Amino acid sequence: MKKENYKTKWDLGLLYKSENDPQIDKDVKKVETLFSGFEKKYKGKDFTSTAKRLSAALKEYEEVAGVSDSKGLIYFLLAKDIDTTNSTISAKESVINQRLQKAYNKIKFLELDIALLPKSTQTAYLKDPLLKHFNYFLKKIFDTAKYNLSEKEEKLLGLVRQTSSSMWVDANKKLLSEQTVPHNGKMIPISEAVEIIPELPKEKRRALRRAVNGKLKAMSFLTEAEINAVYNFKKLVDEERGFKNPYTSTVLGYENDEKEIEALVKSTTKYFSASRKYYKLHAKLLGEKKLEVADLYANIGEIKKKFDFDSSVKLVKNTFTKFGPEYANILDSYLAKGQIDVYPGQKKRGGGYCMSNADLPTFVLLNFADNIKSVETLAHEMGHAFHGELSRKNSPLYRDYTISVAEVASTFFEQFVSDELMESLSEEEQMVLLHQRVGRDIITVMRQIACFNFELELHQKIRVEGKLSKEDMAVLMNKHMHSYMGDAVELNEEDGYLFVYWSHIRRFFYVYSYAYGLLISRTLYEKWKSDKSYKAKIEQFLSAGGSMSPKDIFKSIGINTNEAFFEAGLKGIEADIIKLEKLAKKYKKI
Repeated sequence: MKKENYKTKWDLGLLYKSENDPQIDKDVKKVETLFSGFEKKYKGKDFTSTAKRLSAALKEYEEVAGVSDSKGLIYFLLAKDIDTTNSTISAKESVINQRLQKAYNKIKFLELDIALLPKSTQTAYLKDPLLKHFNYFLKKIFDTAKYNLSEKEEKLLGLVRQTSSSMWVDANKKLLSEQTVPHNGKMIPISEAVEIIPELPKEKRRALRRAVNGKLKAMSFLTEAEINAVYNFKKLVDEERGFKNPYTSTVLGYENDEKEIEALVKSTTKYFSASRKYYKLHAKLLGEKKLEVADLYANIGEIKKKFDFDSSVKLVKNTFTKFGPEYANILDSYLAKGQIDVYPGQKKRGGGYCMSNADLPTFVLLNFADNIKSVETLAHEMGHAFHGELSRKNSPLYRDYTISVAEVASTFFEQFVSDELMESLSEEEQMVLLHQRVGRDIITVMRQIACFNFELELHQKIRVEGKLSKEDMAVLMNKHMHSYMGDAVELNEEDGYLFVYWSHIRRFFYVYSYAYGLLISRTLYEKWKSDKSYKAKIEQFLSAGGSMSPKDIFKSIGINTNEAFFEAGLKGIEADIIKLEKLAKKYKKI
């Protein structure tokens, strides 16, 4: 594909003509009518007394679930993320969200009624051939039944979550998106600053990091109120539902086993010794006695190859073609149609993501900064996109997959591209890229589990003390960042205000999914490298959607996610650090 065919901004016209398109209201009304009709037909009626009746109700429920019910909401969510200061867009998103939540509330009764079935009936239905297609759907309902509230409470909770949680998070995100810092004689968005810091010379990167920290600290007055409100709201809900731990609801929602994730956290925390070893080596490679936070992702040498967006697309496409030409074709299609928003902007949110939903076009958000990290982010988000595309063949009940599974797909394709980059470099440049890769893996695994530990203690303290000051939050953040970085990194008081920027802590323990995903994807990648026919197993996973639990999906392709498995993956990262140290000595870098 030639450069002139690229669209580097989203074409939201793929969804609607504009924010005032009358079709938005028509689509929402269609959902409202459909869900009301289902409620009228089944609510208060006997649809669970026999397997035949339940099967009939579930088949109709599946058809209802297959309607693209969130198209209008997705349009406004996307529009808001590329123009976070647009209050009109935010207001319309809020209205659509409320209308759809009320519509969803009309069909909540189905799962709640099914959850009330006696244990003996549950067991019988899970074995009944008439309900075979719905087996996993029913199993999830039965497994979570003990945490359900009354129908009235569930409906109210869905409605008040927006004002008690979502609006607080949006306010912090909006204020954050408006922050700019000085760099090279101009003001740039914080999201852009964060992306380019690793590429700058020592004094400039440290100055820019201090400027970012200062902005985060200055706006932390809002974040203090936001975090306390959102975390206390979660506390109240968890208590009402009877969740044992602050992370129980997330693990349950991601369909993981709680002991499995506790094993992941325990093993990774033990291997913080490896990340501390890496940062000591990193300091030596930079010629520093002590690192500052600005130095954590700094390069140790130059890679002459340039990574503007056009050359990056070519490289990523070539890599995807080796796995299968259909994957490169998907990327081509997205670029041609305007499904990837590429560059940073002052009003645009930071970071990157992929939004994939049923039969709607997939949209990928980037903040591309012409560096290797941006190349890998493109591969990462396209991994999510491929997962979404392959999962569409499932029935509506099983198209959606959990976050923990999603991060396996994304990190698999990210590693694929990283290896392709490696092969194109000289051995000395390979050392530079290996250094970056090890740093990335430590960020993805150790740093995210350090954040998990931070979140857990933050929740626990707020639950006991009722409220925590922004200063105490900053101290807590530094404590847990130091736990995986070690003494090679000197943290100052303002570094602790990272919690203002770290969006994932608003999604409650989301971060463990990165570590979980990377450790599994490393195994998938090694299996594929040694046996190209394993592609069929990888595509089996990518196509599974949410038809099984993550544990069972990976078990079906020969991977058992237990403590020994996680330890083996962590040892692989440790081995990469030893390899890096040997290369550094060979080239007299230390």
